[in-house]
Amino acid sequence: MPAPENMVAYLYKPGFDDLIRVDDYPVQKPGKGEVLCKVLTCGVCHSDVAILNGWTLEDRSYVLGHEVCCVAIEFGKDVDSNIKLGQRYAVRLLNGCTHALRPHQSAALQGVGLGGPGGYADYITVRDDLLVPVPENVPDKLASIAADAGTTAYNAVVNTGKVKSGDRVLIIGIGGLGHLAVQYAILQGATVFVCDLKPEARRLGLELGAVRAFSPVELSAAVSAADPFTVHVVVDFAATAQSFHFGLGALAGEGDHFPVDPKYVLVGVSAENFSFTPADTLFSGIEIRANLYGPRSATEAALELFANGSVKARAVAEPLENVNKIVDELRAFEVSGRKVVEISRQDYY
Repeated sequence: MPAPENMVAYLYKPGFDDLIRVDDYPVQKPGKGEVLCKVLTCGVCHSDVAILNGWTLEDRSYVLGHEVCCVAIEFGKDVDSNIKLGQRYAVRLLNGCTHALRPHQSAALQGVGLGGPGGYADYITVRDDLLVPVPENVPDKLASIAADAGTTAYNAVVNTGKVKSGDRVLIIGIGGLGHLAVQYAILQGATVFVCDLKPEARRLGLELGAVRAFSPVELSAAVSAADPFTVHVVVDFAATAQSFHFGLGALAGEGDHFPVDPKYVLVGVSAENFSFTPADTLFSGIEIRANLYGPRSATEAALELFANGSVKARAVAEPLENVNKIVDELRAFEVSGRKVVEISRQDYY
């Protein structure tokens, strides 16, 4: 059936710290190279919390939500012939043609649901090159996760962190991304350690194959011990001044404990300032790398690992009407794994 002219959508509006529901938001018709899709699920992310908290200083209103699984239902002109009506797709956030609207602003802030139209709505119109086919046996909610959390965590571990067999890897923050990173690192052949403030998150890390779980206090003691705890790679999803201090200590080492080619991967965004001296990195050889999202190959890899069961994503689905409740739970750090919202699956083609 054709899409209606209007839909239910949840918008970011400047000055509001909750999403604003609009019941008659216009459905955008697809233009050249674009595809109109029926949204099935959309993941709720800490990036949404940061935007609602005013991090981007955005003065436009738009539909939020950037972890989208959808079905293609209508084509604009000149759409890639590989895109099929009725096929499910995970929607990538951006591509090489995405540009920032303002100087010194990341292009990511014009991506799907991060400045451009997002998935907290019945329908979404996207460029055809953002659509990645979803394997048949991957549920909608996991396809949503692959679109961002799965992609970002995979890229952080495999491409940015260059984790390899035999490495000792510390994952800080075992939430929606960190619990996937634990599994990716193990698949790379690494020995994995985890750190999180929450006991349930530490337990999850151990369940997924980590050999030891630290609280921040325990990690501080371990890196300062006479026989210090050291690793080759730190992947930090918390990205706080405290986590950075402790993680850097695990990479520094001394004497026989000095790791080879140590790498610190900071994932996502943080409002905190990190303090360190040139000596912290110059004389230790520590590389500090930033990771924001990943290439299409990372999305495809995440979907394939979800499909073959090598990586088990933890996801809970709730109705779209609960999106503000979930945002509040994320603000309070009450969510383990990932939460997604489900949009009504009425006939769409």
